[in-house]
Amino acid sequence: ADREGGLLDRPATHALEGLLQFIARPRSRHHAAWVARSVLIGLDDAQLQSFIDGSERGEDLLARLSEHTVNERQRALVERWCELSRSGRLIDLLEETIDRSDILTAYPDQVSRQNVEQIVEVIRAMSIEVGGDPMVLADRVRYLRERSSDALEAVTVPPSDAVRVMTIHSAKGLEAKVVILADVFSNRQTNLRNEDRSRLIVSPELFAGNPKPWSTEDSPKSALWSHVRRLHQARKSAEARRLLYVGATRAEERLIIVGSPKGTEWSAENGLSVPWTYDQSMPQLGQMWIESLRQGSWRRGESDSPWLDADDDEDKPPIKTRGQRIFDPGRMLAEASLGKDPSLSGMLIIHHPDCFDALDGDPSGVLTPLQRIERLDDAARTLTEGGAPVLPEAREEAPPRIRITPSKLPVFQGCSRRHWFETRGGLNPEPIIPGGGRTADDGMPENVDPATFGTIFHRLMEIGIGNPGPGENGPSRPLLGSWTSSREDRMADPDYHSVVFRELLPPQADEKHTTRLVRTMVERVQAGAVGALVSGTAVDDHVLEGLRTEMPFHIALPAGLGGMVRHRWSPDGPEPLTQLDEATVEMSGVIDLVLCTRTPEASTIRPIDLKTEEAGRMHGGASDGLLAAMGSEEPGPACEAEEEILRKHRMQLALYYRALESIENAKRDADLPYREVLPPAILVGVTGRMVEYPEDILDESLGELEELLARTARMALSSDVPLSDFARLSGEAASVCESCPFHRGSLPICGPAES
Repeated sequence: ADREGGLLDRPATHALEGLLQFIARPRSRHHAAWVARSVLIGLDDAQLQSFIDGSERGEDLLARLSEHTVNERQRALVERWCELSRSGRLIDLLEETIDRSDILTAYPDQVSRQNVEQIVEVIRAMSIEVGGDPMVLADRVRYLRERSSDALEAVTVPPSDAVRVMTIHSAKGLEAKVVILADVFSNRQTNLRNEDRSRLIVSPELFAGNPKPWSTEDSPKSALWSHVRRLHQARKSAEARRLLYVGATRAEERLIIVGSPKGTEWSAENGLSVPWTYDQSMPQLGQMWIESLRQGSWRRGESDSPWLDADDDEDKPPIKTRGQRIFDPGRMLAEASLGKDPSLSGMLIIHHPDCFDALDGDPSGVLTPLQRIERLDDAARTLTEGGAPVLPEAREEAPPRIRITPSKLPVFQGCSRRHWFETRGGLNPEPIIPGGGRTADDGMPENVDPATFGTIFHRLMEIGIGNPGPGENGPSRPLLGSWTSSREDRMADPDYHSVVFRELLPPQADEKHTTRLVRTMVERVQAGAVGALVSGTAVDDHVLEGLRTEMPFHIALPAGLGGMVRHRWSPDGPEPLTQLDEATVEMSGVIDLVLCTRTPEASTIRPIDLKTEEAGRMHGGASDGLLAAMGSEEPGPACEAEEEILRKHRMQLALYYRALESIENAKRDADLPYREVLPPAILVGVTGRMVEYPEDILDESLGELEELLARTARMALSSDVPLSDFARLSGEAASVCESCPFHRGSLPICGPAES
């Protein structure tokens, strides 16, 4: 990478910094003038005077600027600045300015493009560190600029075909397809100008000085100085020859040598006339090269070599120190006598810039920097006829993939605003200012919240639940060995409890109370339908063949989008990008418990989700809520609380049902033995009941799941989904607000419509 000095001193980034300062302080006349005179707006003196003088003290100059733009497209850009500034989307504002303003028209070079990208990344990193407030970011950037111009260094990564400029020393060990050796006919590599000026030569072996004690007289003669100077000159000439060799051998495919002795001119009759002044004590690199080609041609007996002079005979030619040398470019292009390698037969010599021009007056030749600037200026001043440009049509693309966590489905289904906050808004689902811990007496042990207790019991069931195995005849449909391995039910084993407590129980927790709750819940689960099945007892003609705890799954479900068109903002109106008919929503998770059973009629599989809600009420003598269904043998909900818990978690259970259904349908489509997927069920820990979803609730839940996935896809893929599209909850539906993290705490940001 090339280092270009201070990033904020570059012209393109200077304009963007002005915009940042203006967004942070829209009432500042200084910052308003900074932006108005920059390439972003480009007001002249009269327009700037009208813009600034006509404003009132304390007026929002950003909004006023939209009335003083030079055209409608610029007005749309300034209004977009106002919109994004109000919504706090500073990074989007900078990126759209780069894409839609004239900044890259004024600075079209690759370096400026990388500079503006770099300053946006710097501001993005700062916003992550100190927050997205424009005033804080503007002050931080100004502090870096004022503290040191190099506090933010502009680093430019050149493209792969860029020309790299370096010294021959720094090029050692490197290679390139094309190498250009420049200025080879100067004596910078071989002269002793610095040594003569400093009157001092220091080498590893010798040290000599050439003092001049009297300014009006020459330096005293010094044999040591003459000796050391001659040795140093010889070493420097030898080093120059080595540098010429190093530089020439860096080329993989083409070597371009640039330069000519002073006074070289073109002769229409003979070719290039080169004045020749070869100084053996101080030769130039180019002279060394040409003389080596001359001597090489003589050694190989190439009498027709273009490097030999007309007066060179069979005897070894002496080194020519004075005179003129004539080179014919046409002759060298056909045969340059460069050695025995047939791949280097000729050499192309370019003697004038006109040689680069295209043939037959084609204007696509090499342009000078001034010509490029003039053409760019002409193009910018040319008015486009026909009004606004025609926007492209939306292209069709393959369905995009969206990922969502299954545990978020119930809360997203309950409130679309929370869905927006956690996805589109990117907010952390925690209160901004926590309001404290539990205050109500819910019967839970000290320092053990309901979520932690649920994790403990899930882990206990995972490692301790029993499995009677498929029996002597094996399973009715093939199952993996991990599903059918017979093991004793150890959920009530105190040793297993101790293992789980050491693993998950928080410090200072009431282990004695926790143990009582766990034992009670284990007893009730073992006394229920699940306990009967894992003990080998048939329940409603169902006999357990195998089970799996914490079964992982991955499912991809289509979500219809109805031809939604994604677009991006442009000064000419929304620019269509893609048209999407559907998306694919991917979800990965685990199912608490999956039971494979057989009946006289079929082989079945059922997903079960364990819930430990109201665990603290098991020892309080309560008979309401979930405990009202204690002892009931109904397969479906036996009380209002059970129906409520089924509806609360219906999205998760519908997803589990879809996951197992997709697995079994894939087996059926492949002509493999498959199982019938039974409606999902919730294992209620406080009663031990396995509550099965009724058909009507299941069908309703599957339909709602499709709608939720479609809303998730639209919310993730739509170009503009403001929070105002989702109304606050009211009535009974607003009850979920009590458990919403964006309504709890000392600084809620959302709540019921009535609040």
